[in-house]
Parts: sequence; structure tokens; C-alpha cells
Amino acid sequence: MSTELMKLDNFAALQMSATDLKEVLQENLGGQQLSAFELDRVKIPSGGGTVWEVPTLEGNEDAKSIEGVVIYFKDQNGYWKENYDGQNNPPDCASTDGRIGIGVPGGECAKCPLNQWGSGKDGKGKACKNMRTLFIIREGDVLPLVLTLPPTSLKEARKYFLRLASKAVPYYGVVTEITLEKDKNEGGITYSKAKLTLKSRLDAETVKKLKAFQESLKPALEAVKVEAESYFPEEGESE
Repeated sequence: MSTELMKLDNFAALQMSATDLKEVLQENLGGQQLSAFELDRVKIPSGGGTVWEVPTLEGNEDAKSIEGVVIYFKDQNGYWKENYDGQNNPPDCASTDGRIGIGVPGGECAKCPLNQWGSGKDGKGKACKNMRTLFIIREGDVLPLVLTLPPTSLKEARKYFLRLASKAVPYYGVVTEITLEKDKNEGGITYSKAKLTLKSRLDAETVKKLKAFQESLKPALEAVKVEAESYFPEEGESE
């Protein structure tokens, strides 16, 4: 990776003002407000897959990596009392900020017994699932792609964000590449996990524009809720 600061001249999101973006959205949405539930999503594949399935105008495309700027992220928790049945059922208890759960049992997540190691199935992992949802702006897109990282991908993702913080670099101040790796849990089950890598740092002017862009989208992105499909199937959770 070059140490030279990069300017995102080709990123569509930075070619539009907040006013222009609002006008385009209003025209294409028939005057309705942008709903974060309508944003394109990409999921961690099951069975140790190392290729992303990314939605595009032409249909889903396979990609070895997702590259762009993480414009925003939010930590979330979800607890499902019943085992996953393939349906996108809402959680019995959910936290949209990773701090306070709404539902049953609800309350402060840090103190909840279901959010402790060993509370999961067969005494492993956590009964409550910790996730981090990333909103990624790619070169040709104005709206972000949504990727929710399950527990097995959280450790490395948090390390990546912390390394950026240690250099006083905001997460939206870099271009990040996200790839998939195959791994196995203690039971020998193969699963996929995401790996985040720094591709390039952005110059101060670009970072300032991205911060303003983030603020314009933030109200809609805050509305994203916990979904079962974002977490399951999850095979490799461990402490």
C-alpha cells in the first residue's frame, strides 16, 4: 500500500451535492423518504464460501472482494429464543446500538446473562448474537451497500477499526477491502469470515466531504434493524 494520500475523484457519491442527491432520491422514490431497508445487502456465505454475491443493476454478481469506504457502522445485538427455521423472523430481543435491548428480556446488554460467554447452545458462545453492520460506499454507487458481520467476523473487524483509531484515522478516511476466508470451529464445521484490509488513505478534503455525506445519510442508516438473515447461518462462534 502506498503511503501517499488518495483523492476519490472517481467516486460517484462525491460528485453530487447533498441537494442533488436528495432530488434524485425524491424522483426515483416518488417523493417518499429513503428507507434503509431498501438498500442492497450482501451476506457472509455459508459453508466456508470465499466469494461474495453482490447485487447490481444487471443482477447478482460474484466478487472476490468488496472495496469501498465504510461510510457508517452500527453495533447491534439480537436474541432469538427459537432455533433458526430459515425464515427472517424478528428477534425476541434486539439492540440497535449494542447497548440497550428492547424486547424479552430487554435491558442493559452488558449486564444481560444472555450476552455472556457460555450462555449459547451447548454452553458455547453467546445466546445473544453480537453483530456489526457496515454501510459501504463503492466507486460507482451513491448509496451504500449493507453488510452485517456476524460474531465470527467481529474480532478481526474490531482490531481493524482500532488500528485505524491508533493512527488517528477515521474509518471513513480510508478505502477498505473486504475479503472472505475459510475457517473451522472446534467441532470441525467450516464457516466463512470477513477480513478487512486497508487499501489506501484519503486526503483531508475527501475525508471532509465523506463526513458531510455521512451526516446526510445518517438518519436513514440509523433505522436499520437486526435481521435473522444477517446472522444465520453462523457456524463458528467462539470466545
